[in-house]
Amino acid sequence: MKRVILFFALILFVSSTAMIAQGRMTHEERVKQYQERLKLNADQTKKVDAILVKAEKKMQEMRDSGNRDNFREEMMKINQGTNDEIMKILKPAQKEELKKMIEERKNRMQGQGRNRQQ
Repeated sequence: MKRVILFFALILFVSSTAMIAQGRMTHEERVKQYQERLKLNADQTKKVDAILVKAEKKMQEMRDSGNRDNFREEMMKINQGTNDEIMKILKPAQKEELKKMIEERKNRMQGQGRNRQQ
């Protein structure tokens, strides 16, 4: 019985992960969003691009590892580190806009979590 429940939980997790991935932005879309919302200059855009590439690589390595222990916490650490790195290259007004973007993303993610529980 436990195996059946575990099997169905695994199927549910895999299918929900696939649905979330479909709504995920591409790398180019993310860079463009940062560029437009933060009004980045060419040098800043190049640096943000590099920061995002590095973060995406770390996240993919986490996914590929198959290690689900502390998965969410590790992903949150990667996101926080990425935000911290981006903050370092921004001007004060841009930092405020990034804080808004982070808050919006957080609210969206909390909303998705509620939808999954229903």
